[in-house]
Amino acid sequence: MLRMKQSARSGRASRILILVLAAAMAIALVPRAHAGSDGRRGTSGASELAIPVGPRSSALGGAVASDVSGIEAIYWNPAGLALSQGTEVLFSQTSYYADMKVSYAGASTKAGNFGTLGVAAKILAIGDVVVTTEQAPDGTGEVLHPTFTVLGLSWGKAFTDRVNFGATVNMIHEDVANNVANGFGLDFGVQYDTEWRGLRFGMAAKNIGSSMSFSGPGFDMPTQDPNADPNATPRTVSYSSDKFEMPSHFVIAASGVVTGNSTSKLLALGAFQSNNFSGDQLRGGVEWSYKNFAALRASYFGSFNGTIDQDTGEESFTLSSGDDLYQGYALGAGVTTRFGDAGRLGVDIAWRPVNDPFDDTVEFGIRMSF
Repeated sequence: MLRMKQSARSGRASRILILVLAAAMAIALVPRAHAGSDGRRGTSGASELAIPVGPRSSALGGAVASDVSGIEAIYWNPAGLALSQGTEVLFSQTSYYADMKVSYAGASTKAGNFGTLGVAAKILAIGDVVVTTEQAPDGTGEVLHPTFTVLGLSWGKAFTDRVNFGATVNMIHEDVANNVANGFGLDFGVQYDTEWRGLRFGMAAKNIGSSMSFSGPGFDMPTQDPNADPNATPRTVSYSSDKFEMPSHFVIAASGVVTGNSTSKLLALGAFQSNNFSGDQLRGGVEWSYKNFAALRASYFGSFNGTIDQDTGEESFTLSSGDDLYQGYALGAGVTTRFGDAGRLGVDIAWRPVNDPFDDTVEFGIRMSF
């Protein structure tokens, strides 16, 4: 009787998830003029939220919402946290374009029946910015150090043997020349395992949150009232910045084992990503793994670029390789080995070519589980 009840619950959860995925796909496939239109390109802020982290997932082109598990799931789909069996940590460093650096650290641990909890921090360091003015074009001697920080708290839980759910709350802090902007964003996702040839489905919505705006001493400017006594003390006028939204997006994905045995496995992944502030994207990747020890990865993605007809006002789309920054393909590799009684240590690297004139991005990561 207990098994029958559990099976019934699992069946109901599976049907519910299938309906959710179908509804999500219908939403994602509506005319792109409402979401992925190029008309909104460049109008969002907090772009550090869109910088990928996790070298395995980056090498697979971000087509991992259905497959990602463990600590990397914090960024890509928090539902994958439910697949963690113990404690995991991840440290990664990305040599970003224009000499910028992205540092990331995350940790997760199993919390019994409550699920899995995770915390993560991502810091984008712009580097030194020399302050120049019209009077001092070579620099005033002041050097700025803009930093952009994202702190996240995640939770993932397996509701049945096939259905996982997870959510992340992110706190965003931006600091530029003593002017700051703060905001909160929400990520959530679902994964469904068909238990047939490794076929899995997933969906995730990211960066759903509040609008942000900058404030600080940089918006205060002393000025003289033209109608006041010229010898009067100048007054301080405070300006304000316009609000901006976060770069939200929605992704649906699938993955499955193309071929495999006890020695090696070939995994294929695909995803459709609907972006709120740029053209939508198609993503795909493959991963060949050998005895859970070594893996080789490759991926490709393309973006739908919109063109507006000046006569009719209608917007048409064409699929082109990559986007404004990346050329569209990526390569990566990783190795995993045991340490101690039950620990595992993994090292991964991902390479993504960037459009000229910037250098390519390289992400290096170390993950441990115990």
